[in-house]
Amino acid sequence: MSTTLNRPTEPGTSAPSPPSFRTLARVVLRLHRGPLLTWVAVVVLVGAGLVWLRWVGVSVVLPGPLECWDGTGCGPQEVEADSGTWSILVFWLGWISVLLTGLPVAVAAWAGAALTGAEQERGTAALAWTQSVSPRRWVAVKWAVAGGVLVTGVSMLVPLYVWARSVPFLTQSGTYDWTEWVVFTASGPVTPALLLLALTLGAYAGLLLRRSLAALAVSAGTMFGAVQGLPQLIPYLWPAERAFGGLGEGVPSGAWRVSETALDAQGRPVPMGECLLDESAFRQCADAKGIEGVETLYHPVSHAIPLHLTETALILVLTAALAFAALRLLRRRTP
Repeated sequence: MSTTLNRPTEPGTSAPSPPSFRTLARVVLRLHRGPLLTWVAVVVLVGAGLVWLRWVGVSVVLPGPLECWDGTGCGPQEVEADSGTWSILVFWLGWISVLLTGLPVAVAAWAGAALTGAEQERGTAALAWTQSVSPRRWVAVKWAVAGGVLVTGVSMLVPLYVWARSVPFLTQSGTYDWTEWVVFTASGPVTPALLLLALTLGAYAGLLLRRSLAALAVSAGTMFGAVQGLPQLIPYLWPAERAFGGLGEGVPSGAWRVSETALDAQGRPVPMGECLLDESAFRQCADAKGIEGVETLYHPVSHAIPLHLTETALILVLTAALAFAALRLLRRRTP
């Protein structure tokens, strides 16, 4: 009797296919729905507040020089009534500037504690890696989903902030002008870039430390230092213009003054600190010291966009370096 060689083979057990990006994205959104709802509430409330500030700010009249707002007997009678509204608007715009600038610190703390640190601490990340999800895919989906939500929200707030500040009483008086670093940071692409840096920094700290509390402290502290330190570099990220003459001469209105150096006839710098104590006697003091003029380095208003783009590029380079370091760390720790 011969053996049948062509009998059908039994169906084998195939390896489970990895979940799609959409499936993993839904899991991430469901897992972090609390922070997601909080972020949506922040965007809606701040956006509505900026719309209200713009609506109210358009009606404020600036009848005279800025000093008329603080003094008496200067300008028409409606100054006193409008000055109260002016103070309220400046107060809330100032706090929104601080909020937008401080958001990266909160994002870094959340990313370090909840996005990666807590799952590393509880072991749920290792469990996910055994369910046909590679470590790099796990991290990439988390970064993509969280980064997309954060950038989408703040990309709506930044134009609203610029729009709310572009009312006549602010642009004409120079109050909260673009040279203040909190205003500069909140008025362009630097803010979305800082959120991406904060997200990557927090995620890297969570992967590195594997403890949510430690990752929260390290990522928040490091991001706070970055938020405070990066503005110190802003004036030097683009070539500044030069003006020579008397103190402040040749510098256009609204310019960002980087430095003012008194020079003698030979072009050597001369200290002029005591000359600034008495503005009325500045010329006499300058002549006594042999000061021929003051060299001022400044950025005109037209440099705002190049400075924004240069700082944004620097932040994105730091973000890419941190992301590369995180992927290298995963590759060393996982098979």
